[in-house]
Amino acid sequence: MRAVAAAIGLASGACGSLSAMADAPPATATAEDRLVFSADGSTLSGDGGGSGGSATWLHYFSPDTVLGGGAEYQRIANAHWTTGTVTGSVGLGQSQAKPRLYAEIHEGAGDIDTRGFHYLLAVAGVFGTLTPRLSLQLEERRIDIDTSHGNLPKLALLFKFTPHLLATASYAYSVGGNLGTRLTALRLDYTGSEFGGMAGVVWGPAAPAVFDLFGQSLSPGTSLTEGFAGFGKLVGRTTWLVVGDYQNVAGTRRATITVTCAHTLRGHGQLQ
Repeated sequence: MRAVAAAIGLASGACGSLSAMADAPPATATAEDRLVFSADGSTLSGDGGGSGGSATWLHYFSPDTVLGGGAEYQRIANAHWTTGTVTGSVGLGQSQAKPRLYAEIHEGAGDIDTRGFHYLLAVAGVFGTLTPRLSLQLEERRIDIDTSHGNLPKLALLFKFTPHLLATASYAYSVGGNLGTRLTALRLDYTGSEFGGMAGVVWGPAAPAVFDLFGQSLSPGTSLTEGFAGFGKLVGRTTWLVVGDYQNVAGTRRATITVTCAHTLRGHGQLQ
């Protein structure tokens, strides 16, 4: 998944973080810092649409230990917000099958027309290898965005059909709060030496915070359907990722295109 380990997701955490595509270190003898930039544009039924962007610096203390920080801005209809981000991951042990812990925090504030709101999304999880082909992911998300709040634990199984083809199935179920979320997701990733692709679907009851921001009345049990696809390409020392995403929540439709680039500051990494 290192080449294109990213997906477009909801604020409730259906698919993860865009910047995750750069979380894995370049395939070099020594880990090297990276700069990650993203820009997106979206259309929204009945309300125009939105846009946004982010910038993140990732510092690799070793190929297994990374710490990053940055900022992001998003606008949807009459809502906009800015957050600071901190992300990190560490591998435990010496074996190839060692578990990996990761965490990230997005915190900031925004406005809906003239009303302000607070934005907090905190994520922590672990990847573990069960067999040479099968891996397990456990994740917990804490969401406090405007009036939406709660916890969203997730369980995912990852199966490697070939060295280049990985399938992931996950299930997330909200606990406490008012998220009312039960999401099932299927995803397929292909990674080559210089090219990668990914596609997936998400469905289930959800009242995601990103839709609540512009005044939709979404009750628990609201149905979400989502599809996404993208491709990544290594060009010199920069990995480019383009992802298209379509969401439908209770008849409100949002389509988004996101372009992300991760630039290695020194040396010549390779997509793997």
